[in-house]
Amino acid sequence: MSVKEKERPSWTNPGQRIECSLDGEAFSDELSGSVQIALEISEVLEDFNTRRVLVASAKEILASDDELNQDLKQAVLHPTYLIEETTRIDEDDRQWPQEISKLIRSPVAVLEDQHIRRSVFVDNVGVSVGDLVDLVRGQLGVEQVEVVFRAVAELFDELHRAGWVHLGLTPWNVRVYDPEREDGFPRLFLATEPDQHLDGPQAELARDISEVDDIFDDEDSPFGERERTVVELNPLGEEDDETIDEEIDDSRAGLGASSVQESEVSWAQISGETDEVEEEPGLAAILDGIDRLYPAGTIDDEIAVTPGFSSPELLSGMGSETGKSADIFSLGMFLYFLVAGVVPPASIYTRYGPAIPARNFRPTFPPGLQSVISRATRPRPDDRYASVRSMLEAFDDAYALMSERAAITESEKPAMRLESDTHIGIAKKRRNPTNQDSVFSASSEDGRFALVVVADGVSTASYGSGDLASTALREAAEYVWNDILPSYLMDEPMDSVEVLQSILNRANHRIVEYVNDNFTPFKGSPHEVMGTTALVAVIEDGLVTLASLGDSRVYLQRGAGMEQMTIDHNLWTLSILEGVAADSALAMPHGDALARCLGTFVVENGKLRAVNPQPDLFRFQVMPGDTLLMTTDGLVDFAGTNLLASEDNILSILLAEPDPALACLELILLANRGGGGDNIGLSVIRFY
Repeated sequence: MSVKEKERPSWTNPGQRIECSLDGEAFSDELSGSVQIALEISEVLEDFNTRRVLVASAKEILASDDELNQDLKQAVLHPTYLIEETTRIDEDDRQWPQEISKLIRSPVAVLEDQHIRRSVFVDNVGVSVGDLVDLVRGQLGVEQVEVVFRAVAELFDELHRAGWVHLGLTPWNVRVYDPEREDGFPRLFLATEPDQHLDGPQAELARDISEVDDIFDDEDSPFGERERTVVELNPLGEEDDETIDEEIDDSRAGLGASSVQESEVSWAQISGETDEVEEEPGLAAILDGIDRLYPAGTIDDEIAVTPGFSSPELLSGMGSETGKSADIFSLGMFLYFLVAGVVPPASIYTRYGPAIPARNFRPTFPPGLQSVISRATRPRPDDRYASVRSMLEAFDDAYALMSERAAITESEKPAMRLESDTHIGIAKKRRNPTNQDSVFSASSEDGRFALVVVADGVSTASYGSGDLASTALREAAEYVWNDILPSYLMDEPMDSVEVLQSILNRANHRIVEYVNDNFTPFKGSPHEVMGTTALVAVIEDGLVTLASLGDSRVYLQRGAGMEQMTIDHNLWTLSILEGVAADSALAMPHGDALARCLGTFVVENGKLRAVNPQPDLFRFQVMPGDTLLMTTDGLVDFAGTNLLASEDNILSILLAEPDPALACLELILLANRGGGGDNIGLSVIRFY
């Protein structure tokens, strides 16, 4: 055995025991005396090359100074313990300055041998953020996100003001607690088991879809096992709606295998409080499982990094000049985790930033925070927030806007101005002289009712062509618009979901009929049949009901914030949502290929039989000052050198040009100046 092998640290493993001596004052000022106990390791919580965090419980009391006080015995045996093991035993990194010692949970015992130090923490201060998110199954409400993020951000602001940085933030090494509760557990997380039923606007949306599915039911749908997203966005979660994770019975909701995801649970539902209860106090945060902190600007190169939370400069080994910007990146990923309920899918292909937006995992979460996440997690440190305080101020502005959006009244519901446009793309025209994008938009004279369609025909079709498929969708929309406008003018009730589904079904049948008329008997691959992406929106008094199939996108923009409202139905995105590692998903060949689009059917006896499309359905309220951009990928792919640059350039045009027609023109020019390698179809809707 070599000398190096002999000096290898002897980590503690589950099932092993360690002994330590604890002072009663570590548990309470009212407890005195010391006691020696045996701790048994139950699991490894974190595992790095130079550091590990273990979970342990007290198995027995071995000895004490005198007759053991019963309160001390209970205090010692009852809690869970966390043990941090580290090979850094030659550094005096536990002697924190007074101004930050209050931000760190101190160990109740420290054990050292030749190669390893073990710090023992009693798990009696609030709860780790990771455990809180697990407690609610990754479904934090907006108020919960606000109070948790604020506590942690203010902790880091105080740490930075004292001249120190962390460089290792994860949801499992920071704890939040309620200073006004004896056990410290946050009251707003004391939830009762949710009722398994639908109510309020979410039930109305389910009933709308139920009626449509009854009309266009098809038991042989090959898409039965695919979940479509049906989302009602209730900002700040003020309606009594719940998540339905199991299949909804057809007799109750009529959705078959479709998944109805929750509108956010209300504060009162989560906390069990009534309207008469005083306002929920804020939380405090404390650092936990600390290996070491770093004085800003004097950082060594032995930093334990965590993919999904650590900044690109640390993961790449380049280092950070002061460390503060790296902490801001981690705070951005931390906020992503609070919104999405999962560890951010970071990838080397996205320069260690999130591979997809947080709301892709939770499309029911009200829009507003993605711009904060995006700014904090920029690859270049200089592009992030200048300080934690400025990030917190941006978060406050976003949260205030989300609150304002939730409180919009009938009299404040907006009118709109809109324009749609399309262009073949300069470079794309050289390869294919046919524009396969189609757009349609029409609105009532009062500007309060509109129908908008953006479609991108699939260019690889062997049976039919993409332009025929997208044209079928546009013409279906024109037909339905002429049918529903008189109903609006006569103030007759209208089911917007039925309108969307009828447009998609009509276009889908047109696609199938064309193939049957021209290619029967059909002997090809189903993947070679023409299809199209589909964005179809019905807008009435600022209420947007949107159907989406494919990778064309809808963005909601207001001020410096621009957030994607749809989910890309390509292999990359859907693989990540199904749990594939981001690096693996983004390395897939042809990962940008569509997994879902309009053009759904089964083949029977050499003919196609149409199967009703299963789009993602979204419904959300906009307000005066908002802008919706509906666009095909021809804009997003060529507006910049990468997605971040593209969205920045698109945002700059939306901010600079208030006229929807001119904004469309400028965006088309932007994509063509970027290469014009694809057709461009888009619509800009301004609300006032």
